[in-house]
Amino acid sequence: MKEKLSKKDKIINAALKIITERGNMNFTIREVVLDADVNIASVNYYFGTKRKLIQEIEKKFIRRLLDFQSILANPQSSPQEQLFEWACTLIEELIKNPGIVLILSNKLILTEQFDEDIELFIKENNQYLNSIIKKITGIEDDEIIQLKTTRINADLFFPMLFIKNSEKIFGFSIQDAEIRKKYVKSVIDSIL
Repeated sequence: MKEKLSKKDKIINAALKIITERGNMNFTIREVVLDADVNIASVNYYFGTKRKLIQEIEKKFIRRLLDFQSILANPQSSPQEQLFEWACTLIEELIKNPGIVLILSNKLILTEQFDEDIELFIKENNQYLNSIIKKITGIEDDEIIQLKTTRINADLFFPMLFIKNSEKIFGFSIQDAEIRKKYVKSVIDSIL
């Protein structure tokens, strides 16, 4: 049986759906209300403004991405397996919710300040990746490790900016599960 969504979750999902469909954040609260099948008072009660609604979407997904970092700490897997599983899980989540890529890239590119959740995600993500890369490569030079971490982040997030046109741009569809696995493997192999 499908779990019933709260009004708050319905609103968040509707806004994210609209952002994903349009490829931008030019939507009205009225459009969200219609899509979520809630009244405007609910949006005002939970969020107050469109900006706060977008911030709540960011927080929800940053928390989800932070949860994925437990994969990088799984003692049952080798460092390569941890990195592979984490990268595949991350990409799958971003494919399911491409609107979040738009929201986060706008925030990270267009503003100089990050909120606490984004800053925490970036810091923890880099710490986990630095540790895993050290284990995989045996490299101790922190600067080289950080460069490799930056490369992995770029290689994983960059194609998400072009999710709808990845086949035209890259010659492959990042949405294809088998190709995605090959891509992730090639990203990991490139740091060795």
